Amino acid sequence: MSDNRKEMLDFCLKCSICHTQCPMVAKNPSYPGPKHLGPEAERLRLTGKNPSRDEQNKYLSYCLNCKRCDEACPHGVKPSVYNVKNKTSINNAGQESLRDWILAHNDWWGRIAGKMPGVSNFFLKNPFIKTGMSLLGIAPQRSFPAYKSKKLKIARDTKDKKAVYFRGCYARSNEPDIAQSVIKLLEYAGYQVEIAPLGCCGTPVISNGLMTEAKKIAEKNIQTLCQYVEKGYKIVSSCPSCTLTLKEEYDEFFDIPGSKKVSQSVWDIFELLLHDNVEFPGSNKKFSRVIYHVPCHLKAQGIGTPAANLIRKYVVNSLKVMDKYCCGISGTFGFKKEKYDLSMKIGNDLFEEIKKEPYSLVLTDCGTCKLQIEQGTGLHVIHPVVILAETIEK
Repeated sequence: MSDNRKEMLDFCLKCSICHTQCPMVAKNPSYPGPKHLGPEAERLRLTGKNPSRDEQNKYLSYCLNCKRCDEACPHGVKPSVYNVKNKTSINNAGQESLRDWILAHNDWWGRIAGKMPGVSNFFLKNPFIKTGMSLLGIAPQRSFPAYKSKKLKIARDTKDKKAVYFRGCYARSNEPDIAQSVIKLLEYAGYQVEIAPLGCCGTPVISNGLMTEAKKIAEKNIQTLCQYVEKGYKIVSSCPSCTLTLKEEYDEFFDIPGSKKVSQSVWDIFELLLHDNVEFPGSNKKFSRVIYHVPCHLKAQGIGTPAANLIRKYVVNSLKVMDKYCCGISGTFGFKKEKYDLSMKIGNDLFEEIKKEPYSLVLTDCGTCKLQIEQGTGLHVIHPVVILAETIEK
């Protein structure tokens, strides 16, 4: 944690505004909340006098790391940062489980499963496999994303504008059509596109408090991406969690040379398209009523809803933007057996809002939000890059 973050402790006035925005506080009355687990506990930890430490540790794993408390604080204190930092101390004390380690390394499993997606998908649906997962503490009710393999098509033209695409785990292993759509949009916008030769951004290991490993991932990613930035490339991602991690979390948690250079060069795909004033064919809008769920990690970037702006202008006749609710899955959180029911309870308000009306399309930018909404509503959910790319003539 940076020294600046320690200095920010004194700006916490205990106003409890962060509690009003915490999805966990709303659905789990026994949860102490961001203020108590974050800045208050950190003050006590620094003094060495924290009689409630064991009690606080019990609740730290229930922090969703959704960042809504960070957004809510009127003084810029970030409770989520302290929560993640203190998760590390729990893991270092030997309390991390095999289950959490397995879930945190979805990048590894994705690479393996992607080599034989048909077999992998069969086994993930097998009831005996699900029973085995349950014994490890993975929720047997949870649906897993299907694995897919696809060779991406990229033009090899040399252009003045250059973009390197950080795919992330989901677009690489589970839904390569997202990656292909991003490439299509960037090329349409006049960019020479490269795929970053990298895997996970590190969000799952950060959320599970495995910060030593997270730092190694960050160092590798920063070193590679810096080389692109020095050549004039913009870094683009279609995953809100990847984008937030590259923009902010590396710099929040680690002192790594080049992290500032990387963070200042990262763009959400829709953020970049809006910035460049890219125009799309909008004369054949084929969707009448569409609902768009804004992922928490997109909100945390403070860039508004660029996807909604472009989708509303070029793709749909009526768009409802839902930014009030957290879907509840929070990456690996909703895959944990003891947290599954609570995860669905947090997401229920969103599910009910979506089911109120007969929407022709449900959109969200986040892969795990997609899984949660599909499981909670039974409706198919699409990444907005896919339908925007469809407006471009082949």
